[in-house]
Amino acid sequence: MKNKYTYLIAAAMTFGLGAFLVSCEKDYVAPTSNPAAPVPSASFVEEFDNVGDLAAKGWVFKNNSNPIGQTGWRQGRYEAANQVKFSWVGPYIGFPAYSASKSPNDFVSSDLTALSDFTGDGGDLSAWLISPVVPMKNGDEIIFYTRAVDDALYFDPATDRMQVRANFTDGSADVGNTSTSVGKFTSLLLDINSSLAYNYQGGYPQAWKKYRIVVSGIPGNGSIEKGRFAFRNFMPDTGLQGGTGSSGTFYNSTVVGVDSLAFIHQ
Repeated sequence: MKNKYTYLIAAAMTFGLGAFLVSCEKDYVAPTSNPAAPVPSASFVEEFDNVGDLAAKGWVFKNNSNPIGQTGWRQGRYEAANQVKFSWVGPYIGFPAYSASKSPNDFVSSDLTALSDFTGDGGDLSAWLISPVVPMKNGDEIIFYTRAVDDALYFDPATDRMQVRANFTDGSADVGNTSTSVGKFTSLLLDINSSLAYNYQGGYPQAWKKYRIVVSGIPGNGSIEKGRFAFRNFMPDTGLQGGTGSSGTFYNSTVVGVDSLAFIHQ
C-alpha cells in the first residue's frame, strides 16, 4: 500500500511540476529592447500669430536702420489710419494676414517706423528678423508668403524690398551694426525687388504671394548642424518724403509683411 501511495504522490508531484512548467511557459514574455526615441524633426511652421513669443522660440530681432527707430519687425500692421495720423493713405495702414487664426494681424511686418525720422529726411532702412538655429543642408526649403501695401493708397509710387539671407558659418545672429552690413549672413538666398522698381510696376507684390527657396551653397558636404536664415527689410534713402542717403533717389516705402512660413529640412 505504501508503494502505491508513494507512486501516486510521485506521479502527482511530477504532473504538478509539469503543469507548473506549462503554466510558466504560457505566461512567459520574451524581453524586448526599448525602442529608440523618435528623432525630432528640424522642420517647423511659423504663422506669426504672436510675434511677442518669437524670442522665446529662438528668433532674433535686429534693427540696423539709420537713423534707428523704435521698431524693426512687429506684429502685423493692419490698423485704422486715423489712429496713427495717416488718414491720407486710406482707412487702414497695412493689410490683413494671409492666414489668420485669431485676428487679421496674425503675421509679422516691418515698415518705416524702423527709422526715427521717416516723416522728414528719412534714412536707410535695414531691419532683420533672424530665424532660430537649425540644422541645414542643400535641398532644404524655405516657403513663405509676403506682400506690401497696395500702391493705390499712396499719393507717390511706393518701392519696397526684402532680402532672405543665410548664415552657413557659425549659427550666430551676427548681422553687423550698420545699415549696409550683413555680418555672417553672407549667403543671399532671395532678393525681392533688387532693382528697386515701383511696386505697381512689378516691384514688390501688392497682394500675398508665395515664395519657395531651395537652399544651396552650403560648403563642404552641403550640410551644417547650426545655421540660420533671416528676412531683411532693406531700403536705402527711404521715407515718406524720400531720403537723403547715398543713392540720391527718392524712395517711398510702405509695409512689408511675412506670413505662413515653413522650413522643411530634408
